[in-house]
Amino acid sequence: MKKFLLLLTLFLGLLLPQGAFAVSASPNNKSSIKIIDPDNTERTLPFSTYNINDYNYFKLRSLANYMNHTVKKFDVKYDESKDAVFISTGKNYSDYDAMEMVKKIYGDKDAHETKQKIFVDDKEIKIKGYNIEGNNYFKLRDLGDVLDFMVDYDNESNTVIINPNISSAKAEKDLNKLASEVQKDLAISNDSIATDNSFCYIPASGSPIKVNVSPGYLIEIKNSKITNFKKCKDSISIPKGTAAIYMNYANFKNKSICIDDNEVNMSEAYLNNWFKKNIFVPFVKAKKLNASNNMYEIKYMELVNLDKKYENVSYIFNAPIEERYEINYGNNSDLVNFTADKNQVYGLAKKGKNIGFNWWYATSPQNYNEKIEHMINYALSVQGFSYDQYDCSGLVGAAADVAGFDIAPAFSWLIEGSPNVKEIPIKDLRRGDLLNKAGSHIMLYLGDGKVVESVPKTGVRVASVRKSGYKALRILDR
Repeated sequence: MKKFLLLLTLFLGLLLPQGAFAVSASPNNKSSIKIIDPDNTERTLPFSTYNINDYNYFKLRSLANYMNHTVKKFDVKYDESKDAVFISTGKNYSDYDAMEMVKKIYGDKDAHETKQKIFVDDKEIKIKGYNIEGNNYFKLRDLGDVLDFMVDYDNESNTVIINPNISSAKAEKDLNKLASEVQKDLAISNDSIATDNSFCYIPASGSPIKVNVSPGYLIEIKNSKITNFKKCKDSISIPKGTAAIYMNYANFKNKSICIDDNEVNMSEAYLNNWFKKNIFVPFVKAKKLNASNNMYEIKYMELVNLDKKYENVSYIFNAPIEERYEINYGNNSDLVNFTADKNQVYGLAKKGKNIGFNWWYATSPQNYNEKIEHMINYALSVQGFSYDQYDCSGLVGAAADVAGFDIAPAFSWLIEGSPNVKEIPIKDLRRGDLLNKAGSHIMLYLGDGKVVESVPKTGVRVASVRKSGYKALRILDR
């Protein structure tokens, strides 16, 4: 029987077309796009993408809308008989819709690698993309290469920059020239980290970084995950797009710090256990060392072992006990937060991956819909936690709190009297609403007939919705 099932699985695998398997696509509405017009005026517009495997994919027809009034405008047509998409450069987009540019996207979707052929001016091109609900999505830089316009990104403002007046080839040449000049400058005059700065964070840069240091350890971080941990001598070289932690271990090992609520020294055993590949770094709070470089002294950080379910988060305070409350809860302008990408964390949350608390509070949502998603994803991130850790009211209350909703305490026998919720018809139930049976149980509605809740036997879980005996409550944003 087992042999038959194996053969059947292999046979079905051969029958399935390439790209038949779906991957998850998460919405990203947090960026904006800046387009440089021929007269050098700038237009800044909303910008929505889907995040797939930590990369943002942009809808082809949306790009046609954005580019319609530029020198790199293009039209898009689909030929059903050939199952092919035809892009014609230099032409107005025939389906232009200005409102399309301000639409946001919501909810995770299934994405399949596109099987359609893509032609630019009747020449077939090879470009990796995904089909989501009948529309093709591609990486913006790939589209810039194909359609020959410059694409850049401003990390500080989360802004994509498109300059249709500069070709992608020229932009790459200029960037390579600049990188070469930066490398020469770095070789001549490197920044230095003083020996008394023993625990430092260096954010990712668009250029390689070389820093003079004392002997110690270098931890490289890409996409908020540790990718390398090694000893260093008198200098460190950090690749572009990579953040780093530098530790002068000779100084640091004898310093008393707080690790997981214990006043201890940084040990080799701790380093080997937590500063290793694939450890997730969701949150760092640090103080700028000086005004001339991009280096910071770490005051607080969190490390997450995604391979473990429980006791998988470690907290480090590099500050005296009397300063820790201010670091955690104060409004010190000298401290800077470095946080993991929201879509990346939401993707982990959906898999029930706990990443601790502080990231959720440090990445405050800006509007009602973002608050709803923040609340839901926090609740999903603690799937599997016991009822003792989160009972039903504790789960809803904690999730609402990190999102900025003031409904605490969310006790099922009290919440219906809260001024910050209102009862709605059960038929109007939507994502983010609460289902409450007074004095008995409360749960958070996810949509599609599912809830996230905590129950005595299994703790926090996703389950099918139950409506009998329940009232539907909508949280108000006040």
